[in-house]
Amino acid sequence: MKEFYKRSISGLLFAVVLMGAIWFGPWSFALLFGLFSVFILLEFYTLSKHAGISPQKFLGVTMGGIIFLLTFLFTKGIVSVNLFGFYLAILFIIPAYELYRAKKNALENIAVTIFGIIYIIYPFSLFNYFVFPTFPADNNYEPTLLISLFILIWAYDSGAYLFGVTLGKHRLFERISPKKSWEGFFGGWFLALLLAIALQRLFPRFETAYMLLIATIAAISGTIGDLVESMIKRNLGLKDSGKFLPGHGGLLDRFDSIIFASPFVFLLNHFFG
Repeated sequence: MKEFYKRSISGLLFAVVLMGAIWFGPWSFALLFGLFSVFILLEFYTLSKHAGISPQKFLGVTMGGIIFLLTFLFTKGIVSVNLFGFYLAILFIIPAYELYRAKKNALENIAVTIFGIIYIIYPFSLFNYFVFPTFPADNNYEPTLLISLFILIWAYDSGAYLFGVTLGKHRLFERISPKKSWEGFFGGWFLALLLAIALQRLFPRFETAYMLLIATIAAISGTIGDLVESMIKRNLGLKDSGKFLPGHGGLLDRFDSIIFASPFVFLLNHFFG
């Protein structure tokens, strides 16, 4: 029971800080999510040492921070597309720098360094497009899509846990996560759909069908994101990605679902938003 209260309180405080930073304005959003992105990337790089891999931590984290910052400044209309395109070239510094490290497993070191940026930094960078949805027409800050996505992810996770614990019999992906069930998946999806309808009433700029699609993306890609992270941890023989939140594990454990949901919501918002 003590562990349950610790987990609940830390989770609530985390959600309040997250939502507060998003709602307060663009600079608090950029500061918090820029820090989250680089700390999660560092956490991911630290995990890889259990597989005997030595990613370029400093260079990877520095590049990750630059990519997130450039995306924010680009979507806010502060820098031009020419400067923004710089991030496409800097990734090639990573294999060149590996020449001077004299480390074992050079190919794995390069691959994990670049994969970490793609896996973590790019999804976080896409959040900038969520909060500046009318870009490039203007740079008006609109946080409701990102807030809705987090709420729907949390609703799905909560529903999947509750339905899975009480009704779960049919395993969803037993090889990777023995506790996940189809009953939990459909229960979490159902709860996310209910929350999507409520959020549409709260944020009427969204169509109901659009919010239901966001909820569906949150359920499907969120599940895959959680399974992918579980696969990585299982491969490394680890239970949690870190110890950031008491009772919750590391930062990557908290963001694994939304990392996978982010690119699909971006595509939906780009073509139909």
